[in-house]
Amino acid sequence: MAFNDFKSIPRRDLKENEYYLFQYSSDCNPDRDILEYYLKFLPQKFKQEVLKYRRLDDRYNCLFGKLMVYIGSYILGNNSFQFEKIIKDSYGKPFMLGSDYNFNISHSGNTVVCVFSKQEIGIDIEEINEIDYSLFENVFSPVELIEIKNEGLDKFYEFWTKKESVIKAIGKGMSIPLTEIEVDKGYTSYGNNTWYTKSFKINNKYCSITTKYDLVKAQEIHILF
Repeated sequence: MAFNDFKSIPRRDLKENEYYLFQYSSDCNPDRDILEYYLKFLPQKFKQEVLKYRRLDDRYNCLFGKLMVYIGSYILGNNSFQFEKIIKDSYGKPFMLGSDYNFNISHSGNTVVCVFSKQEIGIDIEEINEIDYSLFENVFSPVELIEIKNEGLDKFYEFWTKKESVIKAIGKGMSIPLTEIEVDKGYTSYGNNTWYTKSFKINNKYCSITTKYDLVKAQEIHILF
């Protein structure tokens, strides 16, 4: 779906048991003219949040993440969307005033993802690169490390993104030690709470989505800018 056409598509009704995943990926190098064009859709406060990044690709990711919130909110029936209604709680987690859904954004490399749900939800995406597992002994449990060493990079990034997406769903940032989040096959746990996590690959990246209750239905929309 092209950004310029998103208002022409039918509205969607977000069900209790589903989530919508919006994704943007590009094989092209960031372009300043394109950045300037899309910045015009943001109010001044949000433009400044984009421009505080020094690297052009970081500006791209921040900008398109915000625009996907705009797109998703419109498609899911928010007729009175205003960027100014997006605020952050005391832990820095963004939410929308007066909305009955939650959203979360993540980006890595040339890919930005944004997920919507009526549940608490978190998403994390990480580009897969070679890594020294021994540097992360303070992140994973001994059992998790054994599984990572046996299965390799994909398992490392699966576990990493699962833990990060749980932290983002809870919304308390890095005040939660990653070691306290335990990874199992279809779910993760923190304290006495269980979180359901779906993991998958997007090109050379691993992505995990976490919700409080198991969501059985997913809708995926690719955005072209």
